[in-house]
Amino acid sequence: MDPRSDAADQNQSVSSNEPAPAAPGWSTYAPAPAQEETSAGILSSTVGKAVFGLVMISAIFFAFAGGMIFQRLVVTSNAQAQDGGGPETFDRAWELVLSQYVDQDAVNQDVMLEAAIDGMLETLRDEGHTRYLTSTEATAESEGLSGEYVGVGVHVEDTENGITVVAPIDGSPAKDAGVQSGDILVAVDGQDVTGRSVNEVIGSIRGEEGSQVTLSFDREGEPETLTFTLTRQRIELSSVSWTMLDDNIADIRLSQFTSGSGDDVQAALSEAQDAGAEGVVLDLRNNPGGYISEAIKIGSTFVPEDSTVFVSQFRDGSREDHDATEQDVHIGDLPLVVLINEGSASSSEIVSGAIKSNNPNATVIGETTFGTGTVLSNYDLGDGSAILLGTELWLTPEGKLIKNQGIRPDVIVAMPDGVFPFIPVDNAEPNDTEINDLQLEWAQDILTVE
Repeated sequence: MDPRSDAADQNQSVSSNEPAPAAPGWSTYAPAPAQEETSAGILSSTVGKAVFGLVMISAIFFAFAGGMIFQRLVVTSNAQAQDGGGPETFDRAWELVLSQYVDQDAVNQDVMLEAAIDGMLETLRDEGHTRYLTSTEATAESEGLSGEYVGVGVHVEDTENGITVVAPIDGSPAKDAGVQSGDILVAVDGQDVTGRSVNEVIGSIRGEEGSQVTLSFDREGEPETLTFTLTRQRIELSSVSWTMLDDNIADIRLSQFTSGSGDDVQAALSEAQDAGAEGVVLDLRNNPGGYISEAIKIGSTFVPEDSTVFVSQFRDGSREDHDATEQDVHIGDLPLVVLINEGSASSSEIVSGAIKSNNPNATVIGETTFGTGTVLSNYDLGDGSAILLGTELWLTPEGKLIKNQGIRPDVIVAMPDGVFPFIPVDNAEPNDTEINDLQLEWAQDILTVE
């Protein structure tokens, strides 16, 4: 999967049936005229009444029993006739709602369709990954990976704790306001988001450029809900930035695997090598992922050619290795440190896992990653809407599952509370007081020793 950045509708007709005629009522019994009674007559009359009463009781019993048996036969026959399963059963249910439901004002076919697809996909229990996108959401998803969209710049994921911030985008309103990885979104513009899909929430966060949206978050360690009023803006996803640190250590930060990220990383690495870099930091912290093709290209830049970047596992259990290919720009023998944290997901996990497994000159530092692990395929449904469907599991080069496990660093270094990763700015030399980044400081120490 890939976590998303702050990033339904279809139609039919009715028919009615004539009500069945009411069942006929019981006819009344009129007793015969009274006659003079003898003992024989009394006996005859008594026996006659008893027989008549028995006949009537039997008639009533068989009438009811016959009715119950008849009803049972009707139900069984109907169930067997309709036992098609799959799309036929769904079509039947759909038509029944359209033609028979009493409150036709409540019937909204667009909402019904979206809820039906959402419900079907939820049974797969691939929360936050496999999902349905309305046409608006599909456009937003495409925009987010194209390098530009209008929003507040926060990547969110549907987790067991709720809609969780994977990472705010560098330079975005969310990042500047102090939204952090791990924050749990509880409300948008005062409306509780509990029970809403991540795509619905993304749609409500997005809006017109210049308009405002108020987001409320729960944060571990904070007794009160945190509320931020943010102004939506066009988010330019410049996914790569770099700077040269002390001791000729190049710090390359990749914020997302958007279209063209592979070329941008190679351009930054080439510039760093030309500038005399003696070690490289590849910062994948709070990187929510993106295009798998970009992950393979970037992975190929930092591992030996023909080594395995990751392994796909398909639904039949078969596997396929995805190997590194020759690149015009390569890390070579330069010492490398990769920085990861709990906001590193999806393609970030592929690249960090590949480097950890294949590059003997590399050290992975930070905290265990998010633990995504499914490759999402985008299927257009023909009306602008789409399904993002988990069609593969991805594994590390050794065949270890990433889903719900994540990539564990070689050296675990936690960031102190309230301290955020350093963001390099192109062509600007930072001073030591600007960095204040414990994980990056560890990286510098390791590269300096090497």
